[in-house]
Amino acid sequence: MPSSSRLEARIQRHYDELPPAERRLADLLLGFPGNPASYSASELAAMAGTSNAAATRFFRRLGYRDYAELRRQVRDAEAWGSPVYLSGAAAPPDSENGIIGAHLATEIGNLRRTLEALRPGQLEEMAAALASAPRVSVVGFRNSRMIAHYFQRQLVLLRPGTSLLPAPGQTLAEDLADLASEDVVVLVAFRRRVAAVGEVARIARERGAALLLVTDPSAMRIVRFARWTLLCQLGSGSLFDSYASAMSVLNLLCAAVFRQMPDRAARRMRRIEALHEELAELLPPDRAAKLPPEV
Repeated sequence: MPSSSRLEARIQRHYDELPPAERRLADLLLGFPGNPASYSASELAAMAGTSNAAATRFFRRLGYRDYAELRRQVRDAEAWGSPVYLSGAAAPPDSENGIIGAHLATEIGNLRRTLEALRPGQLEEMAAALASAPRVSVVGFRNSRMIAHYFQRQLVLLRPGTSLLPAPGQTLAEDLADLASEDVVVLVAFRRRVAAVGEVARIARERGAALLLVTDPSAMRIVRFARWTLLCQLGSGSLFDSYASAMSVLNLLCAAVFRQMPDRAARRMRRIEALHEELAELLPPDRAAKLPPEV
């Protein structure tokens, strides 16, 4: 049975040594929306803005005799039902049902690839570090910010000393200055990253802090800084990336953190709930049912 990530694994293994012309083709294939075997080597080279000669060198560097061998491997994976290529087989979006069906197939594929890539024990290893660290800093920019915010707000229910960086209107230096080897930095860094992402990763490594990188397969340049990496699949049939797999795997990680500290986490959540009631911050379900329709 062919591996759905075999091509990706080869690219990731060689990514740091690729010259710029070949790296553009690697980035294209890592984020390819559909089945690359549907295109010729020349078409892929043109899409990546590189030359046919660079493409030939790239395929050989990955260990293929030629592009035809890569194409056969991809087609074998497609025949097996690899979710990598579900978008190529999705229902044509000529009706609402077709659009919804194609979207669902892509989302299921993203979730399967993301969760099946977790190695045994990886979640519990990351959760143990997140539960025991004196401080956890969650960092995110642009679209990654909303995912970082979600994770930080769930984590803060379980443990103190959890912050979201950068704070609104603030710079990073003040918060990164005190990073120590016992701390954990969670860097959420999906594609179209800002330059600060690489600097945060570098500083975390220099200070000895453990770095958990939550990203997509295009982030090969910063993976080397991370102690752990969660690769999330963002494929979408639309012009917008899908972050469903990221939300799912981080939800799973939060549950693993709770398992590492169930008594402490439960006590903290009870204190938080008591304060919600004392401050009357949340509307009880019985009152919500009686609200007038316009509210």
